Amino acid sequence: MIFLNAIESLSDGKKNRIIREPSELKKLIEELQEQNSTLLTNNITLLTDNNTLQKKNDRLKERVKLLEDHIFARRSEKWTVLDKLQMNLFDEAEAVISEDPSESGESDESDTPKEKLKKRGRKPIPADIPREKVLHSLSIEERTCPCCGKLRPIIGYETSEELEYIPAQIKVKVHEREKCGPCNCGDFEDSEESPIITAKAPPRIMPGSIASASLLAFIITGKYCDSLPFYRHERIFKRLGVDISRTNMCNWTIKTALKCSDLIDLLKERTREGPLINMDETTVQVLKESGKKVDSKSYMWVTVGSDSGNKIVLFNYSRTRKEDMAVKLLEGYAGSLQTDGYAGYNAATRKYNLWHVACLAHIRRKFVEAAKATKSGGQANKAIKYIRKLYVIENELRAMQLTASDFNSLRRNRAIPILKEFRKWLTEKKVTVVPSMALGKAVNYADSEYMKMVRYLKYDYLTPDNNAAENSIRPFVIEKTGFSMILPGERMPVLLCIHWSRQPKLTA
Repeated sequence: MIFLNAIESLSDGKKNRIIREPSELKKLIEELQEQNSTLLTNNITLLTDNNTLQKKNDRLKERVKLLEDHIFARRSEKWTVLDKLQMNLFDEAEAVISEDPSESGESDESDTPKEKLKKRGRKPIPADIPREKVLHSLSIEERTCPCCGKLRPIIGYETSEELEYIPAQIKVKVHEREKCGPCNCGDFEDSEESPIITAKAPPRIMPGSIASASLLAFIITGKYCDSLPFYRHERIFKRLGVDISRTNMCNWTIKTALKCSDLIDLLKERTREGPLINMDETTVQVLKESGKKVDSKSYMWVTVGSDSGNKIVLFNYSRTRKEDMAVKLLEGYAGSLQTDGYAGYNAATRKYNLWHVACLAHIRRKFVEAAKATKSGGQANKAIKYIRKLYVIENELRAMQLTASDFNSLRRNRAIPILKEFRKWLTEKKVTVVPSMALGKAVNYADSEYMKMVRYLKYDYLTPDNNAAENSIRPFVIEKTGFSMILPGERMPVLLCIHWSRQPKLTA
């Protein structure tokens, strides 16, 4: 075909006669070779363009699949038997309420469905809630025996419970401070005593304000525990017959936060004394902040530590996500630090020589995204299985309540072989995967974080993931719309720290 095309391109005179001269034949061969070279070049270009378009098409398909999954899929990261059949895997952590890879404890080798879970039934009402007994008796007519006319004996009671809500009440506490005038004795006039004395006022958070400690506690708890904005508080108080403006509530909250600053300093000190700090950060928008545009992003940094087994959660506001903030927050600390892969923590790690541990949950999440991007889950499921095995080991050993040395020894013996297999698999896949695709991104991220991730094996108090920080920051992510509308950013974290540090079950 190439030869015929070349002949067609020659002049009619050359085409209608037999080529006898060697020079003409040589020229024809050169022309044919040139055209063949051009065709080969064009073919390579087309193949390259086709390959580029194919990769672009694959990336777009991945995005569509992820968007569909984000909109329609079940919002959980637990891998059930149904997921294995339907390949409807996981969801992104920041968008969900529940995320804990350690909850997925199924064995990889077993594909048989689990036994049906028993219905939990109604949870009992806690015993410490006050009870009021209401006796329902039978009438004399009902108890009277129709045969002999005697009363039938009481043999017991059938008991049932119902919860009763007592609506909130507002009352005015009137403080009457006793005043005494001068004594009528003759010596009093010559003394230096004050002619009028008044009883001391009770200590108050805001002297001169109508806000009592209980009222402030109700307002602040409603805002930071129950995500109840001030304008809703305003409506609640109006129903109770009291007019309290949201402006007043905002000012009271700010003043209360300032009063609690010493408590926050103490919590920071206790956190730095512990062996482990978990850190994470999220965006927040604060309105009416001096020197900042309304639509600009600020950041809330969370540090999670402990004091004698009690969790301490500290929220720290920053206008930026720069590494200087991490350096400032970790000043004076010399223990272990566990974070995600954000490079902003590296400067503090180097400066204070911290034992920096990566987050296995973040590594897993990348493979979750890669698995969701394809119908079958592909090679990403292989990585997810490795990670699940590590969590199974973690859960089993934690449940055994071993000593620190025994726990460390057993965990290393069981986890290291799996980690080596995972590392080998990452090395092999790194050569073959497309870096711009979801699987390629997951493999490269896992490979870059691997050496920091395995550091959790060093101490018994370290876990594979940074869920302690993520679970603590998640309620803020969900509720931050209510936070951003009122308080200047620097004062808001004070009350957040007190609120979440008093909730030990948040990261359970």
